[in-house]
Amino acid sequence: MHPGVNILVVDDEEIMRNLFTDILHDEGHQVTTVCNGKEAQPKVQNSFFDIAFVDVHMPVMDGIKTLKMLREASPDTNIVMMDSLPQYALDEFIKEGAVSCIHKPFNITEVRAVVSKIIKKGKPDGQ
Repeated sequence: MHPGVNILVVDDEEIMRNLFTDILHDEGHQVTTVCNGKEAQPKVQNSFFDIAFVDVHMPVMDGIKTLKMLREASPDTNIVMMDSLPQYALDEFIKEGAVSCIHKPFNITEVRAVVSKIIKKGKPDGQ
Protein backbone atom coordinates (compact mmCIF):
# COMPACT_ATOMS: atom_id res chain seq x y z
CA MET A 1 0.00 0.00 0.00
CA HIS A 2 1.20 3.51 -0.81
CA PRO A 3 1.48 6.16 1.85
CA GLY A 4 -1.68 8.24 1.98
CA VAL A 5 -2.05 11.38 -0.09
CA ASN A 6 -4.30 14.40 0.26
CA ILE A 7 -7.26 14.18 -2.16
CA LEU A 8 -9.96 16.71 -3.05
CA VAL A 9 -13.26 15.53 -4.53
CA VAL A 10 -15.38 18.17 -6.28
CA ASP A 11 -18.80 16.77 -7.18
CA ASP A 12 -22.33 18.08 -6.71
CA GLU A 13 -23.74 14.60 -6.05
CA GLU A 14 -23.56 13.60 -2.39
CA ILE A 15 -23.55 9.89 -3.23
CA MET A 16 -20.42 10.39 -5.36
CA ARG A 17 -18.66 12.37 -2.63
CA ASN A 18 -19.49 9.65 -0.10
CA LEU A 19 -18.35 6.88 -2.47
CA PHE A 20 -14.99 8.56 -3.06
CA THR A 21 -14.55 9.20 0.65
CA ASP A 22 -15.24 5.55 1.47
CA ILE A 23 -12.99 4.17 -1.29
CA LEU A 24 -10.06 6.50 -0.75
CA HIS A 25 -10.17 6.72 3.04
CA ASP A 26 -10.04 2.91 3.18
CA GLU A 27 -6.82 3.15 1.12
CA GLY A 28 -5.26 5.42 3.75
CA HIS A 29 -5.77 8.74 1.98
CA GLN A 30 -7.04 11.99 3.46
CA VAL A 31 -10.18 13.07 1.59
CA THR A 32 -11.85 16.48 1.46
CA THR A 33 -15.11 16.89 -0.44
CA VAL A 34 -16.94 19.93 -1.79
CA CYS A 35 -20.06 20.45 -3.94
CA ASN A 36 -18.60 22.72 -6.63
CA GLY A 37 -15.59 24.67 -7.78
CA LYS A 38 -16.51 27.77 -5.81
CA GLU A 39 -16.37 25.72 -2.60
CA ALA A 40 -13.05 24.27 -3.74
CA GLN A 41 -11.37 27.68 -4.09
CA PRO A 42 -10.74 28.37 -0.38
CA LYS A 43 -9.73 24.74 0.16
CA VAL A 44 -6.94 24.90 -2.43
CA GLN A 45 -5.80 28.28 -1.13
CA ASN A 46 -5.38 26.86 2.38
CA SER A 47 -4.19 23.28 1.69
CA PHE A 48 -2.21 21.35 -0.89
CA PHE A 49 -3.98 18.45 -2.60
CA ASP A 50 -1.95 15.80 -4.39
CA ILE A 51 -4.99 14.78 -6.45
CA ALA A 52 -8.31 16.45 -7.27
CA PHE A 53 -11.22 14.51 -8.76
CA VAL A 54 -13.47 17.05 -10.52
CA ASP A 55 -16.94 16.41 -11.95
CA VAL A 56 -17.63 18.15 -15.26
CA HIS A 57 -21.29 19.07 -14.70
CA MET A 58 -21.84 21.06 -11.51
CA PRO A 59 -23.83 24.14 -10.53
CA VAL A 60 -22.20 27.43 -9.48
CA MET A 61 -18.79 26.64 -11.06
CA ASP A 62 -18.63 23.85 -13.63
CA GLY A 63 -15.79 21.41 -14.18
CA ILE A 64 -13.87 23.33 -16.85
CA LYS A 65 -13.86 26.54 -14.78
CA THR A 66 -12.86 24.48 -11.75
CA LEU A 67 -10.05 22.84 -13.73
CA LYS A 68 -8.71 26.23 -14.80
CA MET A 69 -8.99 27.61 -11.25
CA LEU A 70 -7.13 24.60 -9.83
CA ARG A 71 -4.40 24.86 -12.50
CA GLU A 72 -3.86 28.49 -11.49
CA ALA A 73 -4.18 28.10 -7.71
CA SER A 74 -2.34 24.79 -7.37
CA PRO A 75 -0.31 23.88 -10.48
CA ASP A 76 1.20 20.77 -8.86
CA THR A 77 -2.17 19.14 -8.11
CA ASN A 78 -2.96 16.16 -10.36
CA ILE A 79 -6.48 16.77 -11.68
CA VAL A 80 -8.70 13.91 -12.77
CA MET A 81 -11.91 14.89 -14.56
CA MET A 82 -15.06 12.78 -14.23
CA ASP A 83 -18.14 12.55 -16.42
CA SER A 84 -20.12 10.54 -18.93
CA LEU A 85 -18.94 12.68 -21.86
CA PRO A 86 -17.56 11.10 -25.02
CA GLN A 87 -13.79 10.63 -25.15
CA TYR A 88 -13.17 13.54 -27.53
CA ALA A 89 -14.65 15.95 -24.96
CA LEU A 90 -12.56 14.50 -22.17
CA ASP A 91 -9.44 14.84 -24.35
CA GLU A 92 -10.05 18.59 -24.24
CA PHE A 93 -9.66 18.51 -20.46
CA ILE A 94 -6.27 16.85 -20.87
CA LYS A 95 -5.27 19.78 -23.10
CA GLU A 96 -6.39 22.13 -20.31
CA GLY A 97 -4.14 20.41 -17.77
CA ALA A 98 -5.99 17.41 -16.39
CA VAL A 99 -3.77 14.35 -15.97
CA SER A 100 -6.57 11.85 -16.52
CA CYS A 101 -10.28 11.45 -17.13
CA ILE A 102 -12.61 8.73 -15.94
CA HIS A 103 -16.02 7.98 -17.34
CA LYS A 104 -19.10 7.73 -15.16
CA PRO A 105 -20.24 5.22 -14.21
CA PHE A 106 -16.88 3.87 -13.09
CA ASN A 107 -15.91 1.13 -10.70
CA ILE A 108 -13.87 1.16 -7.51
CA THR A 109 -10.96 -0.60 -9.18
CA GLU A 110 -10.69 2.17 -11.77
CA VAL A 111 -10.54 4.90 -9.09
CA ARG A 112 -7.89 2.99 -7.14
CA ALA A 113 -5.86 2.43 -10.33
CA VAL A 114 -5.87 6.14 -11.22
CA VAL A 115 -4.73 7.10 -7.71
CA SER A 116 -2.04 4.41 -7.72
CA LYS A 117 -0.75 5.50 -11.14
CA ILE A 118 -0.50 9.14 -10.00
CA ILE A 119 1.30 8.15 -6.79
CA LYS A 120 3.76 5.93 -8.68
CA LYS A 121 4.46 8.77 -11.09
CA GLY A 122 5.70 10.76 -8.11
CA LYS A 123 5.39 14.35 -7.11
CA PRO A 124 6.69 16.94 -9.58
CA ASP A 125 9.45 18.08 -7.19
CA GLY A 126 10.75 14.53 -6.81
CA GLN A 127 9.82 14.16 -3.13
